[in-house]
Amino acid sequence: MSLQIGLGKYGTLVLGEPFTSILIFCAVGIGFLWILIFAWIRRTKNRLVLATLVLITLPILALFIPASWYIVRSMLVPSETAEVALPNFDATLGLEFYLTWGNESGRYLVLRDAAGVIRKDMFAFDWAHWPRTSLYLIGDGRVAVLGPTYDDNVVDPKRRTIDGLWYGTPSDTWTYFGAFDFKNNKLAFIPASEQRECTPTRGITDPSDTRPQGRNDRCDQEALKN
Repeated sequence: MSLQIGLGKYGTLVLGEPFTSILIFCAVGIGFLWILIFAWIRRTKNRLVLATLVLITLPILALFIPASWYIVRSMLVPSETAEVALPNFDATLGLEFYLTWGNESGRYLVLRDAAGVIRKDMFAFDWAHWPRTSLYLIGDGRVAVLGPTYDDNVVDPKRRTIDGLWYGTPSDTWTYFGAFDFKNNKLAFIPASEQRECTPTRGITDPSDTRPQGRNDRCDQEALKN
C-alpha cells in the first residue's frame, strides 16, 4: 500500500516504501531534537561540549541531507510522465513513473479533471524497460488500460473511478486509442494513427485473457508503425 499526500501545484508526495518514510521523519526528528537540547542546556561548558558534537556530526549531516532530499524529490516528482485528453470528456488520462526502492512498482495511472486527481498504483515492475501501456475506448465512455504482464484497469471518467479489469472481459467492440511508450527517450502517448496495438506480456501467455489479439511477448515500435 502507498500513502499519497496531495501538495497542490507542487505535486503529490508518494510514500510507498517504509524505509524512505522513516528516513525523512528521522531527519526532521534529529533537527527538532537539537533545537530542544540547545534550549534546555544553559551552562556554557555543556553548550561547548554540545557544539563540539555538532561539529563532529556536520560531515555526516552534509551527506545525509542531500541523500534525503534526493529521496524526497524522487517520491514527489515523477521521473517520467505523459497524458492524453479523453474524447468527449474534459479530462486527461496519464501515466507516471517514479523511482522506487523495495516492493513498489513506481507505476501510477492518473485521471485528472476539474474536480481533482484520481491516482491508482499499478503492479507491473521495471517500467524503465517495459513502459508500454495500451488504451482502448470501450464505447460507453469508459477506457480500458492494458499494461505489461496483464496489469489491466478500466477508467470511468463519469464516475471518476479506476478499477481493475475483470479477467476475460470481452473486447470485440473496443476501439484501440493509442499507447504510452518511450519515444525519443521520453514517455509519450503514441496515437493509434501512428502505431498498431501491442501490449507486452513479457513471456506470459494466456490466450483466454482480455484482448489476446492485441498482446505480444514484446512490442517493437518500428514493426508497429502504420
